[in-house]
Amino acid sequence: MKKDIHPEYREVVFTDASANFQFITRSTVQAKDTIEVNGKTYPHVPVDISSESHPFFTGKMKFVDTAGRVEKFQSKFDKTMKRQKKEKELAAQEAVLEKERLAKEREEEKARKAEERAKKEEKKAKEKAAIERKKKKEEDKLAAAKAKKDADNAEADSVDSPESAVSPSPSTENPSEPEVSSVAVNADSRGSTESTEDASSAE
Repeated sequence: MKKDIHPEYREVVFTDASANFQFITRSTVQAKDTIEVNGKTYPHVPVDISSESHPFFTGKMKFVDTAGRVEKFQSKFDKTMKRQKKEKELAAQEAVLEKERLAKEREEEKARKAEERAKKEEKKAKEKAAIERKKKKEEDKLAAAKAKKDADNAEADSVDSPESAVSPSPSTENPSEPEVSSVAVNADSRGSTESTEDASSAE
């Protein structure tokens, strides 16, 4: 048999208070106090009834109410009810706290998901803006290259055909020759006619 696993089996004094009777026997019951009998100390356990007071052995009906059995039961019952009530209150408080904790966790999870969604949307917006900027930059680059090419082509055309670009007017072809107006021509013709008439009249 293993050691230190069994309760101590020793002599115990049991006292029946209603019959003022004591007896010694061996038991493993846990006693709260001790008593001295014949110069020897024993564990002491009071009992409410024994063979000296039980009607089966005595043949007499006897009401036994040692130390207030009803009061003891009521006190024990009240303690049990108070303990159960306290346990229920604690359980209710724990349930409320657990409910609040779960609600807080749900709110935190919801906020975390919303934050992640906002970050993703912001990232997408930034990527879209970067793509738009890159596309606009390429379009501007192509437009600048096309404008430069058109300017180069126009300059090459002007270098190849300078006469077609500027046509001189007849008045500017011989700037050194003076212009003869029609008034001067008419005056010369009148003068020559008058001289002819004078010559014919003189004859």
